[in-house]
Amino acid sequence: MKVPFNEITIAEPCTQNWEEMQKGSGFNFCAACSKNVIDFSGYTNAQIIQTLASASSSVCGRLSRAQLNQLNYHLTLVPATNRNWMKYLGVLAIGVSIFVQDAKAESFKTPVETSKTIQYKSDDKKPAIPKKIYGYVIGIDNKPAAGVKISIFDTQYSVLTDKNGRYEIILDHKFDTTKNQLMIENAKYSGFLLLNFSKAKQNDLKLKKAESMIMGKIIMTTKK
Repeated sequence: MKVPFNEITIAEPCTQNWEEMQKGSGFNFCAACSKNVIDFSGYTNAQIIQTLASASSSVCGRLSRAQLNQLNYHLTLVPATNRNWMKYLGVLAIGVSIFVQDAKAESFKTPVETSKTIQYKSDDKKPAIPKKIYGYVIGIDNKPAAGVKISIFDTQYSVLTDKNGRYEIILDHKFDTTKNQLMIENAKYSGFLLLNFSKAKQNDLKLKKAESMIMGKIIMTTKK
């Protein structure tokens, strides 16, 4: 399979409020256009490309401007006439770290980090799942961040931090420990932490200033 495009754009950014949309698992539902809007903020470049290329209809999505720039940068790495699909995805996956984004936006590491999940060999014993995990969220001002919603990516687990910036999440004994990405993201700030299920107390999660997000119908074209 070959990638038939070399430019990804959102020609008409959506003006709807993401935070007010109905929440789904990995997407929000936009009542204005009756469509699901995929949250690509935690995807790698390769995952975004694969999702777009395999979609049977148009895709509405939400991602950062830095991600959009990264995608178009990496689409230039391999000539359009010589793009073996699997090799091309490999180029996208390993090339993220060399991209330098607009100096006006701070880099949010999630697109790079999300590929890191805890892997277990078939003959290894999985660690006992702690009954709970807890830790502290530190704000941009290096003070405890209170009232911040924190969640484990791709799960229904989410809580708010208390006045001391502390969070505590009670885990079910059947919890999937490959879901190891703790995330915070809203209009003001973002944060990311890989969880360590061998212990209850997690490292501090430090917030960063949220970068500019863009949302709308994603268009794939071929430059002439």
